[in-house]
Amino acid sequence: MPSRPNILFIMTDQHRGDCLGVDPDSPTDDDDRPLVHTPNIDSFVEDGALFTRAYTPAPSCIPARRSLLTGQTPSTNGAPGWVTTPWDFDDTLPSVLRDAGYQTKLTGKIHSIPIRSHVGFESLDQHEALFAHPDDDYTRWLEQESDGLFDELSHGLGRNSWDPRPWHVDEHYHPTNWTTDRALDFLDQRDEMRPFFLNLSYVRPHTPFDPPQAYWDMYVDREIPAPSIGEWADDVYGEKIPDYPPVDAWVADLPPTIVRRARAAYYGLITHIDHQLKRVFDKLQMIGELENTFVMFISDHGEMLGDHYLWRKTYAYEGSARVPMVLRLPESMDLPRKQLVDRPVGLEDVMPTLLSVADVPVPETVEGSDLLELVRDPDRDDWREWYHGEHAAGSYDPENGCQYVVDGRHKFVWNPATGEELLFDLEEDPNELYDRTDDEAYADVLKRGRTAMVDRLSNRPEGFVEDGALTTTTAGSDDVGDSDDCASSS
Repeated sequence: MPSRPNILFIMTDQHRGDCLGVDPDSPTDDDDRPLVHTPNIDSFVEDGALFTRAYTPAPSCIPARRSLLTGQTPSTNGAPGWVTTPWDFDDTLPSVLRDAGYQTKLTGKIHSIPIRSHVGFESLDQHEALFAHPDDDYTRWLEQESDGLFDELSHGLGRNSWDPRPWHVDEHYHPTNWTTDRALDFLDQRDEMRPFFLNLSYVRPHTPFDPPQAYWDMYVDREIPAPSIGEWADDVYGEKIPDYPPVDAWVADLPPTIVRRARAAYYGLITHIDHQLKRVFDKLQMIGELENTFVMFISDHGEMLGDHYLWRKTYAYEGSARVPMVLRLPESMDLPRKQLVDRPVGLEDVMPTLLSVADVPVPETVEGSDLLELVRDPDRDDWREWYHGEHAAGSYDPENGCQYVVDGRHKFVWNPATGEELLFDLEEDPNELYDRTDDEAYADVLKRGRTAMVDRLSNRPEGFVEDGALTTTTAGSDDVGDSDDCASSS
């Protein structure tokens, strides 16, 4: 039997960092208790760690996942925004683990280019939810199961629609259940002589906001907090708000009832995933592998849900850029438990962390850091001071580019297309309501943030820095227009 731990790597799509019940900034109900019900994921912290300042290096699907699977920053791996170039990397997380003797399996979404590229997984059961690739494994299964009478979008919602409604057929047909079922099949059929790396990758809570009826009912009549609208938001986005927004609008001032229902559906999708994970953990317990399995839960990016009038992603704000990150340690790992770590971390740290768990050398191409070092000592002095994230302009609007740095408490945001700057104190203002750039009390923080940004961008070919100062540029815009024109799950 294998002596090295198995790795269960759970990933959701478009899942906000504050949408776990255990997160300190989670939305609350009238009794000031967590509104989002995720008891199974929350329980990981008892035997692990929650990273409360985890961020995506590029808040849309393809660039985020490229960084995650290569351990590289977006500028290094060629995707500082939405790009459709083929994935051609010598070392990826699954390929390195495969070569080290792990059985590598993906169920759900990977978003590699071309779509059927395995990037190191020995086998895939794919659900990509793409307009440009309708013939994935889930789509074919659903067509067979329904005799062609219905499909994933028969309810009439779009892939990127803010318009919510319950799932239209039995829960068993929902892609969240299908993805879980394929993972359970793998655990039944795995090679018991090798440790496994199972990437259980859900398409939801990415739109459409379509939870099964039970999960819709769980939230739709609850009192749900309204979106956060920063005092700066009208100046930045007011002129872009359409009078008659399309259902896939990236910016919109929607009626409160619609926003509340969209949020209710989103929370329902998350609880649905949490309950499905219970099935996986029950299976691991039954086959005697639970206590030899390292678990990581994460997402690729968040969802704005109407904050600052915004929907979807690609923004530097917390709803889009911060992601959930939770570890559950096997019994064999001699590390502290019940850790809440508030140091800045990101998706490029996943690969070196999981390779460390597997006792596999980290390739020199990897730029991330081992998160287990923070689990051992959250206050260590040699961790990064600032985490950097970005997204090139052009996905939704030519002026929507963003660059940001965050040190755990403060976030400095710069738009290279417009020159706009924002500074937030996340400890005092987690909803980013107040811009501190003109506040004299934050002058030193603003200077440190600008310096950190210049340091990270000074050698970039886009020309973000001239003579040691940030300068506006449209270079580096995405190589396509709207990122969802060609692949709906960006």
